[in-house]
Amino acid sequence: MQQQRRSTADQFVDTAVTALPDDAIVGRESHENAPAIVTRADRVQTVLSTLRSVAGLDHCSCVTAQEYDDRFETVYHLTSYDDRTRELSVVVPTTKDDPVSESAAPVYRTAEWHEREAYDLLGIEYEDHPDLRRLLLTETWQGHPLREDYDQTAPQVVPLREHADPLQADDRHEDSDTMFINIGPHHPSTHGVLHLETTLDGEQVADVEPDIGYIHRCEEQMCQQGTYRHQIMPYPDRWDWGGAGLLNEWAYARVIEDLADIDVPEYALVIRTMSADGTETPARFKIRGPSFSHLSALPAMARGEYVADLVATIGSLDAIMGEVDR
Repeated sequence: MQQQRRSTADQFVDTAVTALPDDAIVGRESHENAPAIVTRADRVQTVLSTLRSVAGLDHCSCVTAQEYDDRFETVYHLTSYDDRTRELSVVVPTTKDDPVSESAAPVYRTAEWHEREAYDLLGIEYEDHPDLRRLLLTETWQGHPLREDYDQTAPQVVPLREHADPLQADDRHEDSDTMFINIGPHHPSTHGVLHLETTLDGEQVADVEPDIGYIHRCEEQMCQQGTYRHQIMPYPDRWDWGGAGLLNEWAYARVIEDLADIDVPEYALVIRTMSADGTETPARFKIRGPSFSHLSALPAMARGEYVADLVATIGSLDAIMGEVDR
């Protein structure tokens, strides 16, 4: 069955490559989960547009970037909404000293923020990108943290910029007064991980600029220098502040255990399953609790607190479950 699936994938790639310009394709690669083609950095939009219109790959599910000894690479993971088994990766290598590539954002809107992340952390520049700027780090950040030559000991001097109305006077009516306010990053509704730079025109929201970088700590590079259990394991908790942190820990632990060929005792699997299932209850009541308060549902909310205490005792979710109002 696996061999038949690989044969079908190869036929699909052959058909897709035939529709592409000859000078755009550099080579082909065999990846574990999907076949891949390698294209020139200055023909990205041509290749992706053809694959979308001719091959039916209408969804860019993810964009990843990586630094190697002699190059940078951007990989666009394409698939079809109608048939998710049809997958193709488009690999775009660039030189090490001048990592510049065409942007895929004009073809796939989903690539816009992915490319911003690659630019932010690796310094790959994407020509024709509609808004190429940092995504997770501040604009004043020095260097790109996922590069091999990044100096973690270098000081980061980030000046506090003076707040200003981002809307120019000629963009608004002369009688209109706008007000710039910050929602977050410590507003209760944002959990401290989201900052909304908001411009109000009276009671109307005129403009919103989201800043999602308040939880990012360049975890990928920190993992390269830390130990598995005590220094890295707490970080998956922070992927979800709503109560599913233990589930993220479990996923991370399984990867490490598979790589190291570790046999997990049965009692540990039972505790993991019970605790993971228990994380759902406090999160659900935390969300629904305020709307249930007028329905005399406070006893049910209390049961959610008990489950939160149990999970916090078993695992390392004390910080997360501590957010359940007691």
